[in-house]
Amino acid sequence: MVSIIENVTEMVDLFGNVATFGPASAVLLAIGALLIIGSSAVLGYLTAGAFVDLLIPESLGRSPPQQG
Repeated sequence: MVSIIENVTEMVDLFGNVATFGPASAVLLAIGALLIIGSSAVLGYLTAGAFVDLLIPESLGRSPPQQG
């Protein structure tokens, strides 16, 4: 567990160095972070929707319409 905390703190330091290297680096880092966060949010939304669809039945007590 200690190595995970050390790795995270080192990663934050390295990303901070990259972001302060120049304005283009900061913009590219921000765009990359937005792409990762956005795709993770979409995946989470789709997963939550699938889980809710699994739990809630298609019809909530209403019978299907009669044909013919």
